[in-house]
Amino acid sequence: MKVLLNKPELILQLQNLLKDIDYLCSEYDEGNTLITNAIAEKIALIFYSEESKSIIAQLKLSHFQLFCTSETYDFKSLTNFIGLLTLKHQPGKGWGYFSKLDYPLLTKVAQENWWNSKKVIVDSSGTAYSRAKVVKVLAGISTINLDTSGWKLKDADGNLSTINPLPETVRQIAYELLGSFKGIDLGQESKLHYNRK
Repeated sequence: MKVLLNKPELILQLQNLLKDIDYLCSEYDEGNTLITNAIAEKIALIFYSEESKSIIAQLKLSHFQLFCTSETYDFKSLTNFIGLLTLKHQPGKGWGYFSKLDYPLLTKVAQENWWNSKKVIVDSSGTAYSRAKVVKVLAGISTINLDTSGWKLKDADGNLSTINPLPETVRQIAYELLGSFKGIDLGQESKLHYNRK
Protein backbone atom coordinates (compact mmCIF):
# COMPACT_ATOMS: atom_id res chain seq x y z
CA MET A 1 0.00 0.00 0.00
CA LYS A 2 1.31 3.40 -1.03
CA VAL A 3 1.44 6.14 1.56
CA LEU A 4 0.74 9.55 0.08
CA LEU A 5 2.61 12.43 1.65
CA ASN A 6 1.53 16.04 1.49
CA LYS A 7 3.77 18.86 0.27
CA PRO A 8 5.34 19.78 3.65
CA GLU A 9 6.07 16.10 4.36
CA LEU A 10 7.68 15.62 0.94
CA ILE A 11 9.76 18.77 1.39
CA LEU A 12 10.92 17.53 4.79
CA GLN A 13 11.79 14.15 3.28
CA LEU A 14 13.85 15.82 0.53
CA GLN A 15 15.58 18.12 3.03
CA ASN A 16 16.46 15.15 5.23
CA LEU A 17 17.89 13.25 2.26
CA LEU A 18 20.01 16.26 1.31
CA LYS A 19 21.26 16.55 4.92
CA ASP A 20 22.08 12.83 4.93
CA ILE A 21 23.99 13.18 1.66
CA ASP A 22 25.92 16.15 3.05
CA TYR A 23 26.83 14.20 6.19
CA LEU A 24 27.87 11.12 4.20
CA CYS A 25 30.00 13.29 1.92
CA SER A 26 31.77 14.71 4.98
CA GLU A 27 32.51 11.15 6.08
CA TYR A 28 33.72 10.27 2.59
CA ASP A 29 35.98 13.34 2.52
CA GLU A 30 37.49 12.19 5.82
CA GLY A 31 38.57 8.96 4.12
CA ASN A 32 35.60 6.62 4.62
CA THR A 33 35.26 5.45 1.01
CA LEU A 34 33.09 2.51 2.06
CA ILE A 35 30.03 4.77 2.22
CA THR A 36 29.94 5.48 -1.52
CA ASN A 37 27.00 3.11 -1.92
CA ALA A 38 25.11 4.87 0.89
CA ILE A 39 25.57 8.23 -0.88
CA ALA A 40 24.30 6.66 -4.11
CA GLU A 41 21.27 5.18 -2.30
CA LYS A 42 20.26 8.60 -0.92
CA ILE A 43 20.66 10.26 -4.34
CA ALA A 44 18.61 7.48 -5.94
CA LEU A 45 15.80 8.05 -3.44
CA ILE A 46 15.49 11.63 -4.68
CA PHE A 47 15.34 10.82 -8.40
CA TYR A 48 14.08 7.26 -8.67
CA SER A 49 11.31 5.08 -7.26
CA GLU A 50 10.12 1.66 -8.38
CA GLU A 51 6.77 1.85 -6.56
CA SER A 52 5.62 5.38 -7.38
CA LYS A 53 6.91 8.72 -8.54
CA SER A 54 10.27 9.95 -7.24
CA ILE A 55 10.34 12.68 -4.59
CA ILE A 56 11.39 15.19 -7.26
CA ALA A 57 8.42 14.18 -9.43
CA GLN A 58 5.96 14.21 -6.52
CA LEU A 59 7.06 17.73 -5.59
CA LYS A 60 6.75 18.76 -9.24
CA LEU A 61 10.34 19.96 -9.35
CA SER A 62 11.16 18.62 -12.81
CA HIS A 63 11.63 22.21 -14.03
CA PHE A 64 14.39 22.77 -11.47
CA GLN A 65 17.81 22.98 -13.14
CA LEU A 66 20.88 21.37 -11.60
CA PHE A 67 24.54 22.32 -11.57
CA CYS A 68 26.69 20.41 -14.03
CA THR A 69 30.47 20.14 -13.72
CA SER A 70 30.94 17.52 -16.43
CA GLU A 71 33.10 18.11 -19.43
CA THR A 72 31.52 17.50 -22.81
CA TYR A 73 32.14 14.07 -24.27
CA ASP A 74 34.11 14.02 -27.51
CA PHE A 75 32.79 11.04 -29.47
CA LYS A 76 35.97 11.07 -31.60
CA SER A 77 38.12 10.25 -28.58
CA LEU A 78 39.55 6.73 -28.49
CA THR A 79 40.11 6.73 -24.75
CA ASN A 80 37.81 6.33 -21.75
CA PHE A 81 35.83 9.38 -20.74
CA ILE A 82 35.43 10.36 -17.10
CA GLY A 83 33.65 13.71 -17.43
CA LEU A 84 33.06 14.59 -13.80
CA LEU A 85 36.58 13.92 -12.54
CA THR A 86 40.13 15.04 -13.02
CA LEU A 87 43.12 12.72 -13.31
CA LYS A 88 46.07 13.77 -11.20
CA HIS A 89 49.09 12.45 -9.38
CA GLN A 90 49.42 12.66 -5.61
CA PRO A 91 52.74 11.97 -3.89
CA GLY A 92 52.59 8.69 -2.02
CA LYS A 93 49.32 7.68 -3.68
CA GLY A 94 50.16 7.78 -7.38
CA TRP A 95 47.68 8.51 -10.12
CA GLY A 96 43.98 8.64 -9.45
CA TYR A 97 40.67 10.21 -10.40
CA PHE A 98 39.53 13.00 -8.13
CA SER A 99 36.31 14.96 -7.80
CA LYS A 100 36.33 18.65 -8.64
CA LEU A 101 34.84 20.05 -5.44
CA ASP A 102 36.19 23.52 -6.18
CA TYR A 103 35.07 23.59 -9.79
CA PRO A 104 34.56 27.26 -10.71
CA LEU A 105 32.45 26.75 -13.86
CA LEU A 106 29.09 25.67 -12.47
CA THR A 107 26.54 25.76 -15.26
CA LYS A 108 22.92 24.78 -14.86
CA VAL A 109 21.32 22.19 -17.10
CA ALA A 110 17.84 20.75 -17.40
CA GLN A 111 17.17 18.04 -14.83
CA GLU A 112 16.38 15.35 -17.41
CA ASN A 113 19.65 16.08 -19.19
CA TRP A 114 21.55 16.07 -15.86
CA TRP A 115 20.07 12.79 -14.59
CA ASN A 116 19.40 10.65 -17.67
CA SER A 117 21.00 12.07 -20.79
CA LYS A 118 24.39 13.61 -20.10
CA LYS A 119 27.27 11.16 -20.56
CA VAL A 120 29.55 11.30 -17.52
CA ILE A 121 31.46 8.05 -18.13
CA VAL A 122 32.25 6.15 -21.29
CA ASP A 123 33.92 2.85 -20.43
CA SER A 124 36.58 0.85 -22.22
CA SER A 125 34.02 -0.86 -24.47
CA GLY A 126 32.46 2.46 -25.53
CA THR A 127 29.35 2.13 -23.35
CA ALA A 128 28.08 5.49 -22.09
CA TYR A 129 26.75 6.04 -18.57
CA SER A 130 24.64 8.87 -17.24
CA ARG A 131 24.49 9.95 -13.61
CA ALA A 132 21.32 7.84 -13.27
CA LYS A 133 23.08 4.68 -14.43
CA VAL A 134 26.10 5.22 -12.17
CA VAL A 135 23.96 5.99 -9.12
CA LYS A 136 21.57 3.08 -9.71
CA VAL A 137 24.46 0.62 -10.10
CA LEU A 138 26.10 1.72 -6.86
CA ALA A 139 22.78 1.91 -5.03
CA GLY A 140 22.09 -1.71 -6.00
CA ILE A 141 19.04 -0.83 -8.12
CA SER A 142 20.53 -1.74 -11.50
CA THR A 143 22.46 -4.81 -12.52
CA ILE A 144 24.29 -3.09 -15.37
CA ASN A 145 27.96 -4.02 -15.33
CA LEU A 146 30.20 -0.96 -15.41
CA ASP A 147 33.39 -2.11 -17.12
CA THR A 148 36.31 -0.54 -15.26
CA SER A 149 38.88 -2.92 -16.74
CA GLY A 150 40.13 -0.32 -19.19
CA TRP A 151 40.96 2.30 -16.61
CA LYS A 152 44.58 1.32 -16.13
CA LEU A 153 47.62 3.50 -15.71
CA LYS A 154 51.33 2.80 -15.60
CA ASP A 155 53.38 4.22 -12.76
CA ALA A 156 56.98 5.45 -13.12
CA ASP A 157 58.25 1.87 -12.71
CA GLY A 158 55.97 0.56 -15.46
CA ASN A 159 53.55 -1.21 -13.10
CA LEU A 160 49.90 -1.25 -14.20
CA SER A 161 47.17 -0.34 -11.76
CA THR A 162 43.42 -0.12 -12.21
CA ILE A 163 41.80 3.07 -11.01
CA ASN A 164 38.12 2.88 -10.09
CA PRO A 165 36.44 6.22 -10.88
CA LEU A 166 33.03 5.31 -9.42
CA PRO A 167 33.47 6.47 -5.79
CA GLU A 168 34.73 9.89 -6.84
CA THR A 169 32.07 10.14 -9.54
CA VAL A 170 29.33 9.65 -6.95
CA ARG A 171 31.03 12.21 -4.71
CA GLN A 172 31.02 14.72 -7.57
CA ILE A 173 27.36 14.01 -8.36
CA ALA A 174 26.55 14.69 -4.70
CA TYR A 175 28.55 17.94 -4.88
CA GLU A 176 26.49 19.10 -7.86
CA LEU A 177 23.22 18.09 -6.22
CA LEU A 178 23.97 19.77 -2.88
CA GLY A 179 25.16 22.93 -4.63
CA SER A 180 22.01 23.04 -6.75
CA PHE A 181 19.67 22.94 -3.74
CA LYS A 182 21.73 25.18 -1.45
CA GLY A 183 19.64 28.15 -0.33
CA ILE A 184 16.59 27.10 -2.38
CA ASP A 185 13.14 27.56 -0.85
CA LEU A 186 11.60 24.22 -1.79
CA GLY A 187 8.12 25.37 -0.80
CA GLN A 188 8.29 28.21 -3.31
CA GLU A 189 10.10 26.22 -6.00
CA SER A 190 7.74 23.24 -5.89
CA LYS A 191 4.82 23.37 -8.32
CA LEU A 192 2.81 20.93 -6.18
CA HIS A 193 -0.42 22.51 -5.05
CA TYR A 194 -0.99 22.40 -1.31
CA ASN A 195 -4.15 23.61 0.37
CA ARG A 196 -3.53 24.49 4.01
CA LYS A 197 -6.61 23.80 6.06
